Amino acid sequence: MKSKKILISFIGTNDQGKLNGKNDGAILTALTNQKFNEVILLWNQSGKTGTDYYTITNYLKSEIIKRKLAEKVNPYELIIKDVTDHNQIYWVLKEFADKLTKDQNTQYIASISSGTPAMQVCWILLAESGDFSEQYPLHLIKIKDPKFGNSENIEVKLDITLPKILRLKSELNSLKKDLLPKAILNIKRGTLFIGEIPVDLSPIEFCHYRYFAERIINGQGDEKFSGIYIPIKFMEIIYSFHEESFPDLELNRLSLHKMIKDGLEMGIQTFRGNISKINTKIKETIDNHTMIDNFQISIAGKRGAKFYGIKAEPSKIKIFN
Repeated sequence: MKSKKILISFIGTNDQGKLNGKNDGAILTALTNQKFNEVILLWNQSGKTGTDYYTITNYLKSEIIKRKLAEKVNPYELIIKDVTDHNQIYWVLKEFADKLTKDQNTQYIASISSGTPAMQVCWILLAESGDFSEQYPLHLIKIKDPKFGNSENIEVKLDITLPKILRLKSELNSLKKDLLPKAILNIKRGTLFIGEIPVDLSPIEFCHYRYFAERIINGQGDEKFSGIYIPIKFMEIIYSFHEESFPDLELNRLSLHKMIKDGLEMGIQTFRGNISKINTKIKETIDNHTMIDNFQISIAGKRGAKFYGIKAEPSKIKIFN
């Protein structure tokens, strides 16, 4: 049994309550239905005339404290320019969720009844994908409106509830891919950005990553490497990439050039070492397992014959000079 329950919810127009001369909205109703130790109120200022979410936030905080509906109330502003844009909402929400302390004694429960439909979908995506936490999952609830009978907090499970959300279930995987940022490779500068985050690759690591990125763009998919050596053809491509992106680093190419000239193949261990370094840097830079899974160089197959490639869709990789 979790000793601490924390409710998280976006603030919606329905939460104005008495400010708008109406009954309690979803958040106050949820807290009346069920005991929570803490409430986190997510709000952002809207350009919509007549809706002041800062004022609604203060109203809710005051009511929660006055009615003793929770021991602690934490308002948290999220900067979202377009509350109908899944891409904006998801990554801002994910960044917020990453800052939360997660342990075996704390249960986070998100109410999806307040906010825009896009916000609702992003809650579901965050919970279903495991991006919130694979070890300590996020629980979702919807609030039954009192006007339809006795109100209650209903657990959301995609397999058994919310017909509207069930229709979205088939779209979640594709939507999740759509939400991914792009991996951007600048050949002239020899840089890799995943979204707005730079990944600090060495020149040789950048050239290796470019090789697999170009295969995705060209529809070639994964590449199989067998045995204990890497083909000279691969070495020649890496050499040409290095020469193109890092023309002033001639000394770094001397050993590779000599091997190619002498017809000597690169050992598989050297290749694997470069791939391992690339993946380690991506994991250390990107704090999102979905992004890591899509943009690292994946390795599959049996010993002695492995396939290497990037899982991201071609539309998610951009290479320019």
